[in-house]
Amino acid sequence: MHKRVPDVVNAVKPEDYTMDAEEHGPEDRTEIEGEYKKSLLGVGYDPDGSERSGSFLQLDHSVLCSTTVQEGIEVLDSSEALEKYSWLSDYFWRAVAADKDIYTKAVADKQTGGYFIRAAPGVKSIFPLQAGLFIGKERLSQNVHNIVIVEEGAELHIITGC
Repeated sequence: MHKRVPDVVNAVKPEDYTMDAEEHGPEDRTEIEGEYKKSLLGVGYDPDGSERSGSFLQLDHSVLCSTTVQEGIEVLDSSEALEKYSWLSDYFWRAVAADKDIYTKAVADKQTGGYFIRAAPGVKSIFPLQAGLFIGKERLSQNVHNIVIVEEGAELHIITGC
């Protein structure tokens, strides 16, 4: 006799999680990366940033790091990128419908960050870029929308970890 497998999709609901997050600033980065270094390395995020073209690190709802070291590669908080580039709104919710399921709808209704990564035409990343989305508060909902644009002739390698 087989036991029925629970319906995982309906088992976890966005409303079961909180949106209340402590604010963190770039000044918290060194402490966070030191305290959680082993966990970050475990998901491919190197706090030292060596052999990386750039880094993005978000803790809860706060961006701690958004840097690049290679010309032609851009890394920004997705909200900041929307303010900088009016054309970027044309890319939001094109690959995945905002109402696809309760999770994407929660992000569309109340986004709490995410990254925008762009490689300019013809740029080839020397090293991979790294992006880490880290939750430090238990039962916190981190509603991110990430957009990656690799323009014609460009090559980009990304290591993402959650």
